[in-house]
Amino acid sequence: MRSVALTVWFFLNVVLLGMCGYIYLLWLQYWRHISVKNQQTQELTYTQQQPYVEYYDEGDFTTTHQKNGNPLMRISEALLDKTEKIRLFNFKNKIIARLRQVIMKESSNYGSVKNENPYNVPYRPQAPNNVKSDWTCNMASSVEKFRTLEKNDIDHLLTENIPDVPLFDDNEVFDTCAIISNAATLRNSNLGYFIDQHDLVLRFNNAPTKGYEKDVGSKTTIRILNSQVVTKPQFQFVSSPLYKRLKLLMWDPSNYTSSINEWIKSPEHNFINNYISFRKSNPKSNFHVVHPQYLWRLWDYIQDHTTAHIRRNPPSSGFLGLAMLLPRCTVVNMFEFIPSERMTHRCHYYHEKVDLTCTFGIWHPLAAEKLLMLTANTMPDQTVFHTGFLSIPGYKSPICTSL
Repeated sequence: MRSVALTVWFFLNVVLLGMCGYIYLLWLQYWRHISVKNQQTQELTYTQQQPYVEYYDEGDFTTTHQKNGNPLMRISEALLDKTEKIRLFNFKNKIIARLRQVIMKESSNYGSVKNENPYNVPYRPQAPNNVKSDWTCNMASSVEKFRTLEKNDIDHLLTENIPDVPLFDDNEVFDTCAIISNAATLRNSNLGYFIDQHDLVLRFNNAPTKGYEKDVGSKTTIRILNSQVVTKPQFQFVSSPLYKRLKLLMWDPSNYTSSINEWIKSPEHNFINNYISFRKSNPKSNFHVVHPQYLWRLWDYIQDHTTAHIRRNPPSSGFLGLAMLLPRCTVVNMFEFIPSERMTHRCHYYHEKVDLTCTFGIWHPLAAEKLLMLTANTMPDQTVFHTGFLSIPGYKSPICTSL
């Protein structure tokens, strides 16, 4: 009798434990369903605000680091399965559609109160719809030679402190050049080793390398700075080691028609004192200032090659860097100027700030610049939209020298 009672007791306990386990599993499934539903609702809300872009936050699993020979930076598109090809195709089209949407919105507001013209840029007609992929080669003859301020441009304390040596010597030419954006999409890219293999590496403003070497590399040849970085105390320009022992180039916007004398009396940011202090503290530094009118000749070129009216503000530092390096490089590789599938809501790889305008532009004519870059790109879609860089032939490339 006792054995029967024990058997019944044991059976009831097993049934009870089984029921508890089943209830627990149902509870887990319910909360998992609620969590997924909330996430989808958040994604849907964001997609409704930005209908042409999907965001990802994945590492680049196609990158391998080969220390002997050229690194293999991408898997051939022929090896992608159908699902991956469709995903890549859809992402590319959404990025391009979004860039075109931004340009058309800017163009539709051209001349209205909403589209201000703080630099008094005169009307310039839209380009015909025949922009060719070799537009970069055409820059050699269509845009004046890259210009920095020289001592004889103006009699001023600023020009007195300009280095005697030019930013680049005439014989300074490079095979491979890398321009590294500050985009958050560089996180988890594993592109650092490849970036450091370039003959010249260009970075911007206060973007760090320490702690991010795996993704952005450690080599820096030159930095382009906007005048805010040189001027504002939080960037500690005069004292920070970030700006030492490399070439530096700074730009400050002027009015479209301003003379050097007019600009120097009232620069947009009062960088002059910090520039002079830096040069006196670092007399061997190679630190130059872009001639302000060169920025507008570059803007003219972008407008002349864009079939809609672009934003009437100076070009970005990225496009300035491209124009500066095209005459000196056989190929210019631009990292994450066109957003890859790692695209997130963040702005920069080195902090968590969320700013959706960083990618498509709210001040520079970024969308027009990026579409021009895509037109000149020689890399396959897999490299641009997944690995994270595009390649543009320089003036010294076979493409340009054969024209």
